[in-house]
Amino acid sequence: MKDLKLIRTLQILIPDSCEQISLCGGPYNNFTALETFLRKTNSDEFRFCLGDLGGFGPFPDRTIELLKNSNVQCIQGNYDHSVGHGEPECGCGYLDPMDRHFAQVSFDYTMEKTSASHRPWLRELPEQIELSWRGKKIRLCHGSPVEMNEFVWETETSNEKIGKWLKDFQVDGFCGTHSGLPWIRQIQKEGFWMNVGVLGRPAHEGKQNVYYASLSWKGSELFPELHKLEYDFQKVVEAMRAEGLPEEFSQSLEKGLWTTCYNILPPDEKSVRSRS
Repeated sequence: MKDLKLIRTLQILIPDSCEQISLCGGPYNNFTALETFLRKTNSDEFRFCLGDLGGFGPFPDRTIELLKNSNVQCIQGNYDHSVGHGEPECGCGYLDPMDRHFAQVSFDYTMEKTSASHRPWLRELPEQIELSWRGKKIRLCHGSPVEMNEFVWETETSNEKIGKWLKDFQVDGFCGTHSGLPWIRQIQKEGFWMNVGVLGRPAHEGKQNVYYASLSWKGSELFPELHKLEYDFQKVVEAMRAEGLPEEFSQSLEKGLWTTCYNILPPDEKSVRSRS
């Protein structure tokens, strides 16, 4: 297990009076999806973004400023780390040459368009957050609790692996985002893993909606839940095309499919399927 002392972790105590918190992942510069998320969750006292603010979409400064001005607590994704530190690529973990090509196009655009004044803030974001809430501990991470850019797939992640993380980190649940596809698994009474999905790209269902998540109390139990988010995707598509971003990026939002970075998906995740 990675030494916990090496993970830059922010500890947050959620008051007992709080009944629900909201979480989003991977805005990827999708400003209208982010705006819609912020409106939908406006009544929630605590809101969290699990990283990868930039990439894929247009106008990265707009996404950063929306999150800052809305007092959303963010953690650092691999994209945020790379942009904040001025690194040459996103550190996404893609292996396929075509996936890497599109990832580099997206990263180069985001790096160029992110104002220098925002980079210290990106550098200083916590890598993880640990929430303490009515006796429960929930750890928010980007990829996995041991690696920022680890892909945690529903079909390739065993109960034993999740159970070991729960035991090693002494928490009751994890929320992540890096793999991009939303899913929840409860490991008996040990705890849960929830990928909150991403705001920046549809979940490869052939539908244009994206996903966010919530944690809420149902009696004495903490309940993880995914929520569909309908938004004005055409406004982002128009901005993508005006900015000269690859047509494949626009088509992904229009078709509700992964037209890039598809080859990282495990075989079962490559099939178009509904999570309803």
